[in-house]
Amino acid sequence: MNLSDLTLVVAAGGRSTRMGQDKRFLPLAGETLLARTLRRGRDAGFAAIVLAAEEVRSDLTALAEEYGAVLVTDETPAQGPAAAIAAGLSAAETAWSLVLSGDMPFYDFALARALLPEAAGSVQVVLPTLLGYWQPLAALYRRDAGPAFAAAVARGDRKLGVILRELSVRELPLTADAGLFFNVNTPAAYRLAQGRLANEQRTRPVLSVAAPASGTGKTTFLERLIPRLAAHGVRTAVIKSDSHGFQLDTAGKDSARFAAAGASAVAVSAPGGYFIQQQTEGRRDLMEIIAQIDASTVDLYLTESRSRGVLPTLLLYRDRGTLEIDGRTAALFVQGTPPQGTADVLICGLDDIETAARLALFLMGRPLCGADGAMFLTM
Repeated sequence: MNLSDLTLVVAAGGRSTRMGQDKRFLPLAGETLLARTLRRGRDAGFAAIVLAAEEVRSDLTALAEEYGAVLVTDETPAQGPAAAIAAGLSAAETAWSLVLSGDMPFYDFALARALLPEAAGSVQVVLPTLLGYWQPLAALYRRDAGPAFAAAVARGDRKLGVILRELSVRELPLTADAGLFFNVNTPAAYRLAQGRLANEQRTRPVLSVAAPASGTGKTTFLERLIPRLAAHGVRTAVIKSDSHGFQLDTAGKDSARFAAAGASAVAVSAPGGYFIQQQTEGRRDLMEIIAQIDASTVDLYLTESRSRGVLPTLLLYRDRGTLEIDGRTAALFVQGTPPQGTADVLICGLDDIETAARLALFLMGRPLCGADGAMFLTM
């Protein structure tokens, strides 16, 4: 059995109570969250796709048609994933289906292939577990498991854990990247997803560290973050933004004398490395500067910005300056009580470098396992 023998059931209810708006249509890298899931599912080669939603709407119908999916709706509205599983399995024509949450933008369908050998005998559900957490919305379900979910919904029981105990379940522990199971179900999670997707579009991943005022501790933060990332095998390069200008070499040195004489660029090569000092008419784009750095020696580019960086940005705040959170902000690191207007962003302590390292790994697309990944399964 392979993916072409399965139906993909995309569970896409529309309540989005934790997000505060319909998360299915949040934009992500030029498409909506739900469209991304459907597109990637179509490209994976399933026998069929079933889009399980709470109601028929023109935008959902259009999406289903675009990606060759069958739109089905819950018999009883507002019953959550249990109703979506029941409706999806009822519509499936294959013996087995992969039920996947529609808000899991980084899921790797190769993980479904790892489940296939367990779909045999009397087993009705192949349930992956990661770091001790069940993943029922990334599991294989046999079609005859559907009635158990329908019956549970009819009696008012929506808890997947309770329903699964009525079925023949084969648990399969995985050692996968926890970021692949990341759900976009809160505004803070959406910010993190946008940051990771921004880096997916780049040839080189970037992470900014910014603050609204000098003296917040950006340099110290980076000094502590760099060795933590190195412990995870991440090689970093730092690009600092300075609005005051700079002079790289000391007076009297040959390179300084060449620059003083009017050379527009000076390069110094030594056995241990090189530097290039280049005069330009204006500030160069960050990615243009990054392109000049030897990519074979760097895994992540860190930029220290005076006020704002590029997406994704870790924003630091120490009760000085005017805090402005915009679409580039992935997380906020605060000393003391978080200021008002920060409810939609992940808030961490300013000295919490361990969490900063885990966020950096996620935002650059590095695998997250063990303690490093647990936070991304419980956000």
